[in-house]
Amino acid sequence: MKISQKVSYALGTKARTIRTKLGLPINQKLIRFCGIQRSGNHAVINWMIAQEHRKTCFINGAFPGTNPWHQNWGIAYPNFPYWPKERDIKGALVSKELFIFSYENQPLSDIEADKSALADYIGNSREDYTVVILRDPYNTFASWMKRHTPVTPSVIELWKRYAYEFVGKSNLINSPKILVSFNQWFSDQTYRQNLAHQLGLEFTDHGLREVSHHGGGSSFDGQGLRGQATHMNVLTRFHHYVSNPQFQAIFEADAELKQLSDQIFGELPNVEQT
Repeated sequence: MKISQKVSYALGTKARTIRTKLGLPINQKLIRFCGIQRSGNHAVINWMIAQEHRKTCFINGAFPGTNPWHQNWGIAYPNFPYWPKERDIKGALVSKELFIFSYENQPLSDIEADKSALADYIGNSREDYTVVILRDPYNTFASWMKRHTPVTPSVIELWKRYAYEFVGKSNLINSPKILVSFNQWFSDQTYRQNLAHQLGLEFTDHGLREVSHHGGGSSFDGQGLRGQATHMNVLTRFHHYVSNPQFQAIFEADAELKQLSDQIFGELPNVEQT
């Protein structure tokens, strides 16, 4: 029985390799998810996975220019009847109904440049989307500081590069691109419904209340509000830092941060105090 299963696996892998070389799809839907850490990345990814019961592979923390099976922050198979991780690592190209790649703190230009090589590792996909998520800089950087992670000039510049994609100053992502404001996703059910429609997902709003365990959960609440994520004041986190000189210095040194934030998210309460 084991021998016949191995033969079946080998034949299936060979067939999928041929399909990939011919440009035929292996997976149904691919979502490349791009965001800066502490931007609500995992909250939205968990919500996507929860919308419908699709066999999903989620590669967390992929790195452009590398084999995603060999270098990542973790691999999960939600809704899969078994975990084909070893087969995937060996290049079996196991078919996925939903394939999600999470890129964190990666330049959008590098992510886009990696797109053509990705099919060699995972096979082609019938549908291909790139989601770019952004959270306002005040709450993003407050969450970084709460984690005792330095908000360096390169981090600030990376946030601005993502913001440029939102306001149309750049257009680095060429594939079907979906821009997601975490602020609006968190607070507006109609916004989430439209997002599900854009991604071709059934809208149920399941998973909204869950706090992801990835990255240790919320910077301020950890996983203490697990199952109650909508009770978290994620849009006013920065109020804890409005009097912090280090936090104030970030925005005093770069007026463009506020300009971009106001343009994308609208003016936030108490911002004038920073």
